[in-house]
Amino acid sequence: MAVPWLAVGKLVLANLDTILGVVKPAFTRKNVEALPSQTALLNQQISELQAAASGNAEQIRELATQLKQVVGALEQAVSSGEAKRKKLETMCLAAAAISVVSINMVIALAIVR
Repeated sequence: MAVPWLAVGKLVLANLDTILGVVKPAFTRKNVEALPSQTALLNQQISELQAAASGNAEQIRELATQLKQVVGALEQAVSSGEAKRKKLETMCLAAAAISVVSINMVIALAIVR
């Protein structure tokens, strides 16, 4: 189960620059010619920051939802793995008991002959 996570991790790390370039918002920079309209520039930058904050909040909400789904899937996988482990443990104990009985029968037959 670890192999798919490693593949996803390697894919994300390999494309991290591209991901950051897409995610990073582009804000209006101060132009030298725009000095007389300082208020308009500040208002534009404030509205861009508000839009970026709203977008970030939405992305965080979506990531939290996805994280909740991943945690639920992991919990389900752990419980399934635990059940399989218990079943395997029971089968191993049964195999060990059968082996002990078989060895005792072989010894008993060897003594009788």
